[in-house]
Amino acid sequence: MARPRRPSPTGSANSPDAGTDPVRRAARPIARPVTAPGLGARAVPERAGVSGWTLAALLTGVQLSAASDRFLVTLVTAPVKQALALSDAELGFLLGSAFVVLYALTMPLFGTLADRGHQRRILLGSLLVWTLATLGFGLAGSFAALALARLVLGLGQAGLAPAVLSLIAHHSERRRMGLAVSLFTAAGSLGQSFALLSGGALFAWLTARGGAWFPGLGPLPPWRALFVLACLPNLALILFAASIRLPPTPPVTRPRLGTAFAWILRRRSIYLPHFAAAAAAVLMGRTLAAWGPTFYVRNHGMSPGESGVTLGLLLLVGGPLGHLFAGLILDRLAPERRRPAASWMLGLGLVLALPLVGVMALAPGQTISLGAYALLVATLGFTSPAALTGVQWLTPVALRGRVNALFIAAVTLTASGTGPLILGLLADTVFGADHLGRAMIALFLCVGGAGAGFAALAARGRQASARPIHARA
Repeated sequence: MARPRRPSPTGSANSPDAGTDPVRRAARPIARPVTAPGLGARAVPERAGVSGWTLAALLTGVQLSAASDRFLVTLVTAPVKQALALSDAELGFLLGSAFVVLYALTMPLFGTLADRGHQRRILLGSLLVWTLATLGFGLAGSFAALALARLVLGLGQAGLAPAVLSLIAHHSERRRMGLAVSLFTAAGSLGQSFALLSGGALFAWLTARGGAWFPGLGPLPPWRALFVLACLPNLALILFAASIRLPPTPPVTRPRLGTAFAWILRRRSIYLPHFAAAAAAVLMGRTLAAWGPTFYVRNHGMSPGESGVTLGLLLLVGGPLGHLFAGLILDRLAPERRRPAASWMLGLGLVLALPLVGVMALAPGQTISLGAYALLVATLGFTSPAALTGVQWLTPVALRGRVNALFIAAVTLTASGTGPLILGLLADTVFGADHLGRAMIALFLCVGGAGAGFAALAARGRQASARPIHARA
């Protein structure tokens, strides 16, 4: 007579209902069969393929290039506005909303594909698509064409974060998760700095030459030539990515978005306020990145090239310091304190950003304003690892591709897509084009204050409902 099966503890991946519960089934570890040589099945090492510094260098380079191509437009708002007779509201749409529409809508699909082990294909496809979009923006002759190029750029970059974060989840030690995520977010900050610094210097050189001539395109004005030249580094990245094989990360089951939604809803008391606080931080950061160079051109008399180089140097130092400092703090915390600490750190960054934006916008002297800008960049950079690492600690490995995609897509759609546009509307209708700083203060006070409150709610959420499953897929 068969012995009755002892029930497993409630919530275990081996409990009787684990086979019917999609969340538990997705989080269940893979049973990797061991097969003797010559019996047909080939064992796949868990960390086979590119790993370590080679993989880290590739992912950092791709993320840096993506951020650079995305923020390059912030350097040329003045000549683009003049050349195509655009309003500040139209510029705000190009800087924010036009990019995030397809970016946010398609990211969940890429998150599902990442959980199925297609990270390499996603990286290659993303590079190809956004390189063509960057070239298209430089050749566009109307507002509609510019908007289309930004839409395609968003589509091309939508797969990057799910693929990279999925690889980080599978190939990083949990005790170093904060540092690994901070390196990824710091690469985005470095990409923005690269766009401002090298892009500003290149734009100044092109302006002095009166543009550049390209085979098949003819002579192009400086701002158009800048986008054509920006495509060249991506060609090297495409060749490098095509020549390697990323480590295999086979999924447990056929991933579905419904499983990720179910997981988030079960822990909505923490996910939702953490999402709202992260959205506030991203809105402030993206608005500052989009309009910062224009603010110094209009309010402090800088040229576009000068503002790009100056802000790029400040961002080169302040941005990575904020990201890496947050990652190191998170990794030094005790495991039981990390999850709420991520939300508390997110709220702290939002609170500290409010007086800094006031000093930056209202300081009569350029030196004080730029000093406040550097501190503001570092403070907002401090919030990024806290926002993303908090999600990693809430989510089992088998679901991270989809949950990260849903989280980032929602934050981007509500923050990056609205912040630059709202600031442009405030400048057009309330404060005037010459008072971008006052418009920025008003926007940051409303958004940052609310975000800090949501961060406190997330940090005080019930720990039992947020306990992550320590399963490896």
